[in-house]
Amino acid sequence: MAKPDFPALLAPGMHNLTLADIQALAVTPFPDDAQRTGLYQNLMNWVGALNACGVNGTLWLDGSFLTEKPGPSDIDCVLWYPRWSSAANATAANQQQAQRLLDKPSAKALFGLDLYIETPDQLKLVHRQAYWRGFFGFCHDRVTAKGLAEVGI
Repeated sequence: MAKPDFPALLAPGMHNLTLADIQALAVTPFPDDAQRTGLYQNLMNWVGALNACGVNGTLWLDGSFLTEKPGPSDIDCVLWYPRWSSAANATAANQQQAQRLLDKPSAKALFGLDLYIETPDQLKLVHRQAYWRGFFGFCHDRVTAKGLAEVGI
């Protein structure tokens, strides 16, 4: 049996947003949803920890967090090309911290993120983007299109 779909918060397509925009879209309109608030705070903590060790990239967000579903269980996301903001940040301690933050099971357990990492070479980039747009860009019925958020972190 397919999972039920809830109304999407974004129109179909890719939407370039900030983390503040994500809060305004997916948290503020749901003041009684403590799960949403917690997931957003965890996302902010994760992004802050990545940035503190000198890692940035582009994050695609999706999942029930970007729908009207009450109490979403996690935030689905793909981090494209995580990279050091400068070579000086690639210390052993920062590398260890970044590895922990980018580890899928750790991201899920500690931050409620269903995290995927993408670093395709240029020949495969369009195919990988198409894969994720197809996977994230439709409801569970695989027919109804919905939107994705793209956030620079």
